[in-house]
Amino acid sequence: MLTRINKYIIEEKILNGRDQGKTVREKILTFLEKEPIDIILPISYEKVDFMDYSFTDEMLCKLIRRIMSGELGERYVVVESLNESLKENIDVALRERELCCVYATGESKNEILGKLSTPLRETYEYAIEQKKITTRDIFGVKKFKLENISAASNRLTRLEKLGLLHNNKDEVVGGGGRQFVFEAIR
Repeated sequence: MLTRINKYIIEEKILNGRDQGKTVREKILTFLEKEPIDIILPISYEKVDFMDYSFTDEMLCKLIRRIMSGELGERYVVVESLNESLKENIDVALRERELCCVYATGESKNEILGKLSTPLRETYEYAIEQKKITTRDIFGVKKFKLENISAASNRLTRLEKLGLLHNNKDEVVGGGGRQFVFEAIR
């Protein structure tokens, strides 16, 4: 099970350029690497007034790529405390790189920023509702229109690789065999 740790607050009011993006990314990476696995780190923009595209690309997009590569183990990030300008900037940068990230709005529903297909978005939202899901769970949902169990498995694996689902554990199923249990990053 994932643990949400205390947020990392970006202290600077103005975030611009690749050099500053690299500096902040390295601070966050150092912080993440000291934490145990199976964590979610909220990155808070509560003190930020302005952020340019270059900073976002250098800091957040590269950080998400490192998470997607598996290099950081089972460590994840979400963004929070975004004003509309920051939210739009992050969304555009992530879309440009064909990445996505969870925006923890502080309300009951999270948003996905960046590029994510409708079927993957719907599956992620279903995972949020259910708390934990398996391939068999989503295969049985008619609105997903999955032709076979492999298609369901591929969908969950894709969400895991995007850093939106965590493969929590595997469990034995009746009649033999094992199935993976996924938990949504939120």
